[in-house]
Amino acid sequence: MDTTFFLILLFTLQVLYWIVGRFSSKAPKGKEEYFLANRKVSLFPLAMTFLATQVGGGVVLGAAEEAYQYGWPVLFYPLGSSLGLVLLGVGFGRRLATLNVSTVAEVFEKVYGSSVQRKAASLLSIVSLFMVLVAQIIASSKFMVSLGVKSVPLFILFWGIVILYTARGGLKAVISTDLVQAAFFSLVFALLFGWTLSSGGTQGLLTAGEFLDFSLASKATGWLLMPLMFMLIEQDMGQRCFAGKSPEVVSCASLLAGAGTMAVCTVPVLLGVLARIKGVESTPGGSILMSVIEMTTTPYIAAFAGCAILAAIISTATSLLNAIASNIGSDFSLDLSKGDDGMKRAGWLTALISLIAIYFAFAFNNIVDVLIQSYELSVSCLFVPVVFALFQLGSARQASLLAICFGAAGFVLFRFYPVEFPREIMSVILSLFGFFLGWAYARLKTKENYVIDS
Repeated sequence: MDTTFFLILLFTLQVLYWIVGRFSSKAPKGKEEYFLANRKVSLFPLAMTFLATQVGGGVVLGAAEEAYQYGWPVLFYPLGSSLGLVLLGVGFGRRLATLNVSTVAEVFEKVYGSSVQRKAASLLSIVSLFMVLVAQIIASSKFMVSLGVKSVPLFILFWGIVILYTARGGLKAVISTDLVQAAFFSLVFALLFGWTLSSGGTQGLLTAGEFLDFSLASKATGWLLMPLMFMLIEQDMGQRCFAGKSPEVVSCASLLAGAGTMAVCTVPVLLGVLARIKGVESTPGGSILMSVIEMTTTPYIAAFAGCAILAAIISTATSLLNAIASNIGSDFSLDLSKGDDGMKRAGWLTALISLIAIYFAFAFNNIVDVLIQSYELSVSCLFVPVVFALFQLGSARQASLLAICFGAAGFVLFRFYPVEFPREIMSVILSLFGFFLGWAYARLKTKENYVIDS
């Protein structure tokens, strides 16, 4: 790959993103506009920001690495995200859009009537999203190093531009840049797909999974169910549902994004399988995806591919940044009211979160285990009460409290006492048991009070 051309292209695109973000969101005038774009996002921008949020460094780079090891069954990896978007489209997204809340955690106050549970749920969301954000920054650092870009000042400048437009413009800036970034990486991946098929040398692609060691049972939960379930409760996806122009727009946009996510993410899986067939070996700390792209295409196409992968990482990171700031600003009663001072504080809050995440990315090298556990913790504690709230299947405060407590207990318990059934699902089942126990207790108390009053 031509490193000089890559750097020129990369920072040209960064300036383009900054210009788009700056002029699409001039001086937001309130928290509703900064975090929710005044709830007026139309179909196409919403579909593109859904797509950009889900197609990140983990799905692109991770899918290629796993496909290099296991072959085509790795399509389960992006399938989890795609099915999550489909579920948003067929019901969950519409329900979220009709609640008229600002964060997913606010459901615990609006439906269950508990401000304490709202703060606890928000804190769980913040921890999970922050760890995913740190993972994106680490992924970008390792990826740039693998391309020969080892300059720390260049890395900081790269993220500094991202922080500038995200902190200043809020969700409007994020959605506008998501649209450009998603269009860019979709076009580049389409080019890679066409190039790969037209260049020959793809014999054996369809049967590659036959000779790779793969256990579906051991991977299905982590690859398919956890991303799917987490998507239905995570703040960055909920925030987009709240920002949609109407419930119908949210449903259509998420369905379109689900199809787009699966289409885009099939390409790195294909290239990972191709790398295995061709015997490609990546350098230590390198990317198998870029290794096979550099081997099968031209230096200039490889440079575009590198920028497309970084665009996917940035688009996910900016969504996470704004979602974390939304949780902090909306669920913890910070003074972000209308006016320039309130919006400046929102911007500084977003910038501070970014800087802390960059610090963590420099301080830690491998957070995969912590990242997976943060997904599991949120799903174990929040999935059951959020789903019941969305579909109005129960509104007892005791039920949601016990669901959170039992889910957290399961998260800890099944690490010390392993079971044959996937522990993530067992934690959710335990949370469900806690919900029904709390619901039964609330019903019993209601009947007792009725008898006393009579």
